[in-house]
Amino acid sequence: MKPVYLLLIMAISGCSTMKKAALRGASPLFVDGTELLTRERNWDFFRDSSPGNLKFLETLYLQDESNLPLLAMLIKGFAGYAYGVSETLAFDDELAGIETSPHKKTAMSLYTRSFDYGMSYFERRGISRKEILEKTDDQFEKILNDKMTKADLVPILFTAQAWASLINLQKDNIALVSQVPRVKSLFDWVCKTSPDIEYGVCDIFYAQYEASRPKMLGGDPEKAIQLYETAIKKHHQHLLIRVNYIQYSIIPAFDKKRYDEIAKILREEFSKWEDLNRDNLEDLSDYKTAEKLNLYNSIAQKRFEIIEKYKKKIFED
Repeated sequence: MKPVYLLLIMAISGCSTMKKAALRGASPLFVDGTELLTRERNWDFFRDSSPGNLKFLETLYLQDESNLPLLAMLIKGFAGYAYGVSETLAFDDELAGIETSPHKKTAMSLYTRSFDYGMSYFERRGISRKEILEKTDDQFEKILNDKMTKADLVPILFTAQAWASLINLQKDNIALVSQVPRVKSLFDWVCKTSPDIEYGVCDIFYAQYEASRPKMLGGDPEKAIQLYETAIKKHHQHLLIRVNYIQYSIIPAFDKKRYDEIAKILREEFSKWEDLNRDNLEDLSDYKTAEKLNLYNSIAQKRFEIIEKYKKKIFED
């Protein structure tokens, strides 16, 4: 921990040039640390430890607001925590029938912070908020092609995810809902460039996109089912896809038969995931793939536990 403390001291004291040099030199270490976070298997530990880490990164960023790697980590970090923890707990409140959920309020606050950091990122890459909101799809795609590179894909992706989640949590806000096409255009650009970015996020988005909109607004429940089932085959170790399928397609349709089928599979898959280690796999590459999905699967397990807790209320009331 000594290098971390040393960096913190350098970041909050001394001349501005030294601070920025120290932070820029250490930024790759923080990026690597963020990537390693996906290996965390314990949802409770992620919930408890992440706020302090995010605040630490935010403090460092405020010392050097032109540091794009730190800014990108804040976009991803706040969006990821909002989804993995606050929105997960808000989902529990929703199924419990709690009309005013404090967790939903927290999720919206964190998504807003991620989105605002995302807008700052775009501005630092030469794209104004006005251009983002007002340009046509063709014009906006050209702007992205001209000014963004593959290095910008992750912050763009999580800006779009935060934006989409804010809309999903406030479906009664017509002004926000009208922004859905622009959110989709961001996903389209990222996912066209890197379809397998972040271990299946694109597949989840497109399936949920079709499932979460009513037919009168262009949603297609049948297409959503096809997309979910294709994604499950493609990413069979990614259990959050199955849970997302339950949350956005099966529960709204009150399809208890299909729920029972997938729930049985999930119980078996979670058991395999919990027992997973280097010794019980013939192919080490399978372990490495599963290891990268640990955080996603821990979120999936928590959400599945919530669904199981309320399944009688969901399907029999």
